[in-house]
Amino acid sequence: MKICLINPPRLMKPMSATMKPSPSLGLAFIAGALKADGHEVSVVDALAEAPQQYIAFRDDIVINGLSEKGVAALVPADTEIIGLSLMFSGNWLHNRVLINHLRAVFPKAVIMAGGEHLTACPEFCITETAGLDVCVLGEGEETVKELVRVIAQGGDLSAVEGIVYRSASGTPLRTAPRKRIREVEEIARPAWEYFPLDKYKENSIIYGVDRGVYSLPLMATRGCPYECTFCSSPQMWGTRYFMRTPQDVVDEIEYFKNTFGALNFDFYDLTAIIRKKWIIDFAREVIARDLNITWQIPAGTRSEAIDQEVAHYLYKSGCRNITYAPESGSEHILKAIKKKVNLGAMLESIRYSSKEKMNIKINVIIGFPDDTHRDIWRTMLFLIKASRAGVNDMAPSVFSPYPGSELFERLSQEGKIDMTNDDYFFQIIYVDTFFNNYFYNGNVNMYTLRLYLIAYLAVFYLSNYIFHPSRLFATLRNLLTSRYESRAEMALGELIKRSKIKVITEEEEETANRLTTA
Repeated sequence: MKICLINPPRLMKPMSATMKPSPSLGLAFIAGALKADGHEVSVVDALAEAPQQYIAFRDDIVINGLSEKGVAALVPADTEIIGLSLMFSGNWLHNRVLINHLRAVFPKAVIMAGGEHLTACPEFCITETAGLDVCVLGEGEETVKELVRVIAQGGDLSAVEGIVYRSASGTPLRTAPRKRIREVEEIARPAWEYFPLDKYKENSIIYGVDRGVYSLPLMATRGCPYECTFCSSPQMWGTRYFMRTPQDVVDEIEYFKNTFGALNFDFYDLTAIIRKKWIIDFAREVIARDLNITWQIPAGTRSEAIDQEVAHYLYKSGCRNITYAPESGSEHILKAIKKKVNLGAMLESIRYSSKEKMNIKINVIIGFPDDTHRDIWRTMLFLIKASRAGVNDMAPSVFSPYPGSELFERLSQEGKIDMTNDDYFFQIIYVDTFFNNYFYNGNVNMYTLRLYLIAYLAVFYLSNYIFHPSRLFATLRNLLTSRYESRAEMALGELIKRSKIKVITEEEEETANRLTTA
């Protein structure tokens, strides 16, 4: 069948801490699965096609990338199935517009979608749109292959496990759940050949730190054995943790280097490092093949397995950026969010990584529902300790309850979230701002929390430049040259660029497209 996969544009406030677009690894996996099944696949990456385009959407929110009309114009006219990746809840307000526009332009095509947002609330997504036919839940490769076969044969969708579909009467129906894929090495490789890789290179579309070389993402493991209450992973993936062999992962790195010229690899894993033997074996394999690549862990990982020996092998094999994810410096909050981490052991691990000259980032979140002044001050103290231990980079996030997470369910039951009200989705978009963000916390005043957010940044970076004075000059140099070493530098660079952007209308986009194709 003829299938077009779409990576939609995103919604954002231009002057926010939102990072640049990143490649859609999940969609590339789906493309690989469909290719392996013999289908004719095409991809429209709405972000990569226009990463510097900002179109007025509503109030002070813009569409970054192509508009719904711009996306539809790139979908082949004879497409039989359209598949969308709906990962982030903050994009839903435009995802909804895009789906309905695609239905109007392609009335006979089957429109399916997958991703974390959709997996968390499929019935809501079908009810909120006129065009969405099928929701693929969780891990999608096997489900999509079976779903397409059934559609091609005109079969009964109720027999396909792991979906929610629109019935003849329009109501959403859920089928039996699908078991997780255990043989993860048998999953087809991501089919990057369908994506606009030249535009990825040209615009440095990357998830990790842009170190000036071409990058592609990887996933060495699937799932996460932990159950953090702010994360939707348990519903998307479950808590079963499957690892590919180190040799298989390095085979993929070598293939992508030789085929596409990638020299840096970002690990998208939910929890990349759990077992010491695995990561050392992986590092040794990279070293033995003399691949001369770099790799990063930008999403955050556990610290338990990263001791002095592991840190040495990480750097020697090319790891240059690593992220630790304590989320809070308060034991009270760590217990409340089920974040099983030993802060003292993490600081020790950070010291080992710093000694090996890796650029280290830590993730902390402010505004958990149970946060108190004392918890916030304890986190502030931990930030100073982490700064002294060698952390280079810190980006405080405002807690936002995402569908599918335990805290989302709790706040919904308390009547603090109403997804049928668009205000909830605006609150997610504003989470990366400093003056419009919304807090689901009844213990600390909203304006005080905003001051604390700024204080986190000020305390960390002031202490960092006191403990490590040479870093200030390195940061200024990197900003001037656009050769970044940390996510904070890259975010500042993006903010400087966005200060000069021009927001256009959809009509202006259409005019520009006509002139380009004329």
